[in-house]
Amino acid sequence: MSLVNSMTCAVLATLLQQWARRYLRVAYPRYGPHKRARIRAFYANGVEKLHLQRAVDVLPALLHISLFLFFAGLAVFLFSVNNSIFKTVITWVGLCVLVYAYLTVLPILHKDSPYSAPLSGSVSFCLTGIRSTFSQVVARFPASFNRSPPFIQLRNRDPRTFQLSDFLSHSMSKTAEQFAFQLGPEIDLDSLMWMFQSLDEDKELEQFFEGIPGLCDSKMVANTLNFIKRHEKMFSNALTDLMNRSLSSNLVSKAVKLRRINICTKVVDATSLLGPWWILRRVLLGDWQKFLGCVEFGLFVQNWKSIDHPVTRFYAQCVAAITMSSVQERDDRWFQLASGPLGTTKNRFQSHLKHNDSILLATVISIVRRTIETYSGSAGRHRSDILGASSRTLGSLRKLHLNRISSDLQHEFCSIWNQLVELAQNDDRPHIVYVSTTILKSTRKLYIRLHKKGTNAHPTAFSSTIDDAESVLDDPSSYCKCTVDEHRPPQPVPELQIEEPAPEAVISFPPTPWTIPGDPPGRVWV
Repeated sequence: MSLVNSMTCAVLATLLQQWARRYLRVAYPRYGPHKRARIRAFYANGVEKLHLQRAVDVLPALLHISLFLFFAGLAVFLFSVNNSIFKTVITWVGLCVLVYAYLTVLPILHKDSPYSAPLSGSVSFCLTGIRSTFSQVVARFPASFNRSPPFIQLRNRDPRTFQLSDFLSHSMSKTAEQFAFQLGPEIDLDSLMWMFQSLDEDKELEQFFEGIPGLCDSKMVANTLNFIKRHEKMFSNALTDLMNRSLSSNLVSKAVKLRRINICTKVVDATSLLGPWWILRRVLLGDWQKFLGCVEFGLFVQNWKSIDHPVTRFYAQCVAAITMSSVQERDDRWFQLASGPLGTTKNRFQSHLKHNDSILLATVISIVRRTIETYSGSAGRHRSDILGASSRTLGSLRKLHLNRISSDLQHEFCSIWNQLVELAQNDDRPHIVYVSTTILKSTRKLYIRLHKKGTNAHPTAFSSTIDDAESVLDDPSSYCKCTVDEHRPPQPVPELQIEEPAPEAVISFPPTPWTIPGDPPGRVWV
């Protein structure tokens, strides 16, 4: 019988090869695309209607049956020849049958199983018949099944629980599809993770991060945020590396850099991949300074809600101020950005609009006040960075046109200058003297432009062309006060606020370790 079965399989294999060759010959004729498509559709309907796929699936099943019959015949033969050999062979045959049976029912019990056997479909078909018969019996005699055991009841449709209806199904593939559709959003996030791990080009990473804000705004917000939190380190490293390559490469166009900066800004706004302290310090003092030319980033920083540390808030004000001075086009977004760092009333800001550079000078005054306040109220380990950020900000704001500045602001600036000179020359606290002198050094060129030569208010110890590294600029006695009567403000200007350092607060640092160019060796911010 095994021989007959083998011959039958050989004949079927020959027929299948002949059918395949005939299909390739008749379904792909040498016609135009339109006629060829019609002929392919015609024969494709025949293939589906006559169940060619089932006929192909029968052949491996017959081959396996032939193999089982061979082993069965071998066992019968050895039973009468040698009992020891018979026991050995029957043991191995039994183990193989158990493994084969397990592989047969595995795709029925586990819908995502990649393992199967040719008889799996047949077993599923038989179980489908059992289910159909059982359903008819239940429908005819419903009273007899009111108290059926829980494993027989077919009403539970929870895809995560094992139940009888899971394997009594019409089709294994159809049941697997329905099972997948009933799963929660975790499977979608797993697919997203697999896709992310396959990305190896910057353009693909850009498209991935561009879709993150929309994903966070979708219906599964909680699941998405938890998913991002679980893989925070991986995503933050990828985003940081993408921005590092984009900003440092000369092969990336300015438009692409600006687009990726906007994408990074939106990702940071929607997630917590990069903390405020990390990104602001890197933009101000590190290698991400091209962010300062993007208005969208400045507006985002200005409204960053998760900033709760005074040093970080000061960095945000510096970033907004530098961005405001870097952008040449003064549209509605620029004015929206400019109204943030001033800390003034709406009416006063409207009055500054009459003189374009008055907004910049008002920002200079605001940054000077914030520098004194933040520096004096911060721990010693932050003070060098605060002065670095302040000097960079004030340096970007000192190129002003005097004819486009209101006189009231010029007079307020002179009053602030006098307060700084007083602190630098007469205060008995070394750190206050140091920060006041540093601010005077950063704003000296603006002061010189506001005071002509020949007056007592003009500095004599240095000129506007002197280099910042000259030691004379570090001497508080080199600076003079403004004594011009016309420069006195009509109303008293508030004094500079000097704070006492608060107890050390815990700062949440970024998930990715990094260094800033110019930091001492071994200094890593984590």
